[in-house]
Amino acid sequence: MPFIWIFIVILTTILINSVRLQTFTWSAPFIQTIDVYNESAVNISWRYDTSETEPSFVLLSVILYKSNTNSVYSYSRFMNGKDRFNYTSLMIVDNNILKGNAYYLVVLEYNTTYNYGTNRTLTLWGHSRFELFKMATTPIPSKQKSVKVTSNSAIISTMWPKEISCFKLEMNAELNNMNTTLPIETVSNETYWINNYRFENLSSETNYRLVTKFKCKYVSNVEYSTSVDYTEGIRTLKQEDKPNSANLSSEQRFWFFLCNFLLFNLFFI
Repeated sequence: MPFIWIFIVILTTILINSVRLQTFTWSAPFIQTIDVYNESAVNISWRYDTSETEPSFVLLSVILYKSNTNSVYSYSRFMNGKDRFNYTSLMIVDNNILKGNAYYLVVLEYNTTYNYGTNRTLTLWGHSRFELFKMATTPIPSKQKSVKVTSNSAIISTMWPKEISCFKLEMNAELNNMNTTLPIETVSNETYWINNYRFENLSSETNYRLVTKFKCKYVSNVEYSTSVDYTEGIRTLKQEDKPNSANLSSEQRFWFFLCNFLLFNLFFI
């Protein structure tokens, strides 16, 4: 009889520990499409991760920020976890915040509650990647970069579209982990803000790893920002050797001086 009670105590302990050690697969939804209609309405759709552990309850917020301003639109919905797949899009029609040709950022904030065991609750919170869109049918201009190399130097240009305003903009370039935080030149044209970076004393005919970085904080009062790194390989050019008569053979020196003599007589006599 004592053995049975000992067995029951051990089994109960194992069950309690298994609940305490229960793990959850969690992932914030991600924005799937952003469709603009007549520059006055926008439809945002998203997808949930099907491998996510089904939560007991979900609070999903769709938040819209107008770029480089303090204007914010927010819509939240509280629902049963199993019903979340029935809520995958939102049409926004709001003349107070939506303006033609203006830029916006949208992010999904995802708050989930898991009830398990005996009166045990776990809350997980996070957000999707935020996406930039424009209230227009014209495309968003892209950031650019250009590379000019010689046998011993490289000039890297990073270009950010003026049309996309940032509260804080950072651009940088690295060559084989050689960092240059200050551009040699900052210029602009009608379309881009341009930073030029120079790397010197490079070896000829050598491969280098180039990383160009763009970081933009679109809204002043939130932490959301985009940071994009581009990595590529570049190669310096071959060192061009200048002719030197001292390094020529006797036959080559003969033809070298003969050509010079004939050219001199042709043009100066």
